[in-house]
Amino acid sequence: MDYIEKAKNEIRNQWFENHVIKFIKGEEGFQEIIWGEPGTGMYQIRYVLSGNMVYLSGDLGVAVYSLTGPATLKELGQYDLSYFSGKLVASQRAKYEFDGKLARKQIKEYFLEWCDVEDISKLNSDDDELYDDLISATNEWSLPEHFNTAVYHIYQSTTSEWFDSEMASSIADLGQRLSYSVISYWLGLQMINEQLKEKEFQTA
Repeated sequence: MDYIEKAKNEIRNQWFENHVIKFIKGEEGFQEIIWGEPGTGMYQIRYVLSGNMVYLSGDLGVAVYSLTGPATLKELGQYDLSYFSGKLVASQRAKYEFDGKLARKQIKEYFLEWCDVEDISKLNSDDDELYDDLISATNEWSLPEHFNTAVYHIYQSTTSEWFDSEMASSIADLGQRLSYSVISYWLGLQMINEQLKEKEFQTA
């Protein structure tokens, strides 16, 4: 199971296990929904859909999305995670988390390709030093922006001529994964739509 599927499974079956639509008011154009477990505010999200904007607040933070189309539950139910996350314009919680293990794997893949070697042990001395510095940086930081800064410091001091600003930029973006909070904002909307459809089916 990959990271995204694992995150969705954990959020659905643990965070949102007993969640229901606690409150829904309004109609297309302006609507307020509270998604949470009865009797508690844990992992509760308040969504406000207004025009083409989605505002959310609650136990999982505050965030704002600007959509290209109308912010209706029907439309939002059709958005995949990647598309919806790309519409995030502001968030109290970090959009991405830094995964050092993933970054180390990706750095190794980059070096094998860029340096045209079959094994890291075949790197020349300058490239080997650069590789070690970048790998060390993945162990020191927990946020993407910190790793990003470290990569550019390494870029400025390296003696490897091929490691230019464009390649540094590519490395600086490695190891990033959507945070559980951002995934939960999207999944909450999907589960709200699921419950509404189930209710419609039961009353049909």
